Amino acid sequence: MRKQSIGSGLWLGFWLALAAGWGAAAAATKMITADDASTMAVETGELRVPESRDKRSRRELRLPYYRVRSTAAHPAAPIFLLAGGPGSSWLDQVEQAENFQEVIFYRSIADVVLFDQRGGGRAQPAMDCPQSAQLPADQPLDKLKWREQMRALLTACRDQWQQVGVDLAAYNTDESAADVDALRRALGYRKITLIGGSYGSHLALHMMRRYPRTIDRAVLFGVEGPDHTWDDPAARLATLERIATDAEGSGALTLTDGGILQVLARVLKRLDTQPQRVTVTDAGATQKVVVDSALVRRIAGHRAGRRNTPLDWPEMILAMDRGDFSLPARGALALRQLRLDRPMHYSMDCASGISAARRQRYHNAAATALLGDINAEYESLCDLWPHRDLGAAFRAHVISSTPTLIFHGTWDMSTPIENAHEVVAGLSDARFVRVIGGSHGALYNLYAHWPPMHERMRAFLTRQQVVFPATVDMPPVVFPKPPATTVSARDEHRSQP
Repeated sequence: MRKQSIGSGLWLGFWLALAAGWGAAAAATKMITADDASTMAVETGELRVPESRDKRSRRELRLPYYRVRSTAAHPAAPIFLLAGGPGSSWLDQVEQAENFQEVIFYRSIADVVLFDQRGGGRAQPAMDCPQSAQLPADQPLDKLKWREQMRALLTACRDQWQQVGVDLAAYNTDESAADVDALRRALGYRKITLIGGSYGSHLALHMMRRYPRTIDRAVLFGVEGPDHTWDDPAARLATLERIATDAEGSGALTLTDGGILQVLARVLKRLDTQPQRVTVTDAGATQKVVVDSALVRRIAGHRAGRRNTPLDWPEMILAMDRGDFSLPARGALALRQLRLDRPMHYSMDCASGISAARRQRYHNAAATALLGDINAEYESLCDLWPHRDLGAAFRAHVISSTPTLIFHGTWDMSTPIENAHEVVAGLSDARFVRVIGGSHGALYNLYAHWPPMHERMRAFLTRQQVVFPATVDMPPVVFPKPPATTVSARDEHRSQP
């Protein structure tokens, strides 16, 4: 017993000495410039954290951050912006004019903190998976070959980073939440406000549960709840149905035999027995491409929820029904070029995982008849990638009394609005705004198109009484009339990108 006690004491002393070196490095001031030539002064610094708190790792991560000091006479709780992805970079995104102006607005309310999460953006170590492979375009999209090649690529990437000592399992949402709290403490803040969309909302919800006393309020959009990392086929199909209904009601489309999704089902049935061979010409080179039902299921919702390209999705489906397979042929070429995402994507998403009940429901979803296996990547790869399963408690509903604003678009194909309906049930002080016709970036849809947005957001962030409507309608999208051309479905179609 005495020997164990001494050993524990020595280890504790070492751990405390090592931890003393972690924290925020001294900040410097610099000017950043947006792509519209706007400029802003920021404090720039670096947070040093252990790679793994779970294993008490000696390895150190460096997370860069910007702090933008508030211009308000009496600033509200500091605003921490949580990037999506996982792996996106707020330090890069802030240089885009739309995001830059968002930060300028928040600066008038409170200090604003932007940072890159572990494994993403400019954080160190900066990791990627450069491996790639090519599947033959003149053959059907073979799921088994795709799986075999992707597993080989992922194994090579995994081995590459493990050989230099990276603990890939340490890159998970629980560790990332601890990083955010460490940054809060290093900057001297007692309570903070979180604003995050997509994966950023996933991280925010975990922080609301793990650090409830430090979160003043939260703004979420494009919501990914704790058990929403894998995509819900039924919810994605419901989103397509909403978009299809809007497109069909626009008057721009000529539908003679069923709606858009009925047309898609008809095209898939035809391709199940009669794949199409399409000649694609690009930069003077010509090649044959096979378009089959497996491919079309993979791209069935491609670009459907993007308000700035409303014609692409319905026109692709209606064109296939006319016998024109040029758009999916170009998609086929892209899907044959196999590339991996960044390591943070696999570590974070595989760790968040999926509950057994939801996984079974997804397997049995009738929507797969139109959409195929939309979770094939997780099914095929997560067993290869080192990850720390965060478990059932992590994936349980978040119960929180933190004042929260949720904005979610009815056209959101990445994180369907059904996610938000589930999440809001556990939040006792939440305001939920359905953005009708809104996309994955519903927050930005509102800033751009709903005049009261800035005033009401300011009131919420400064703890004033404010009422948000249950729904906000986006301006109607104009669906251009598709070209009046007809191509026989039996003819080979020539495509020139």
